[in-house]
Amino acid sequence: MTDTPLTILLLEDQALVRAGMRALIQISEPHARILEAASYEEAILRAEAEPIDIAFLDIDLRDARSGMDFLRWLRAKELDTRAVMLSGRVEKEVVLACLNEGASGYIVKDMDSDGLFRRALDTVFQGSIFLPASVIGRGGFSPAQPAVPSGVSPESLGVTGRSLEALYYVCQGLPNKAIARHMGIEEGTVRKDYLPKLFRIFNVVRRTELLIEVSRRGIAIPAPAQLADIAR
Repeated sequence: MTDTPLTILLLEDQALVRAGMRALIQISEPHARILEAASYEEAILRAEAEPIDIAFLDIDLRDARSGMDFLRWLRAKELDTRAVMLSGRVEKEVVLACLNEGASGYIVKDMDSDGLFRRALDTVFQGSIFLPASVIGRGGFSPAQPAVPSGVSPESLGVTGRSLEALYYVCQGLPNKAIARHMGIEEGTVRKDYLPKLFRIFNVVRRTELLIEVSRRGIAIPAPAQLADIAR
């Protein structure tokens, strides 16, 4: 649960699926404003009209343009919207492709039960990154979805202050240029200072691996507005 009501966009072209997802989201976030879109064009209109906190995007729309296209539009506009992809596909290559485009989560729509789907939603609303077991599982694909982890504090890993702020924006899926703008620093500082430091802490070499590690460890990243009391 969050202190401030979220504005959520749900891009899904099947009305019954959309209604079911809306009901599950309302259970996890009863005060959220949920905006619905059945097409890429409708989603654009919604996002241009007001800021969106989290967008749940179906990548399998029966249309010329999909949720992936809308994700690219979000990132081209450098919007702060967290994009969580929805799909019936669990292939690792598909999930990684979404992460490479700037997604900050991936939920498989046909999970075994509403309870599992709700746990995935709760992970997202707690500020963590949800990814399927095909990506975060050790030893390759596992058909079982991971349970919501208890969570690890980023501070316990040595991620504090400005590095924590940078990690937040990376987990939002923002490119280096947008991260630099938000932090009021040069793009080169993001690329040469903050990212290498985060890669060393998490023992990874690229952004997608960083997101996977954040998901695997169940780390919730506080928004910059919540960092005022963190010593820098």
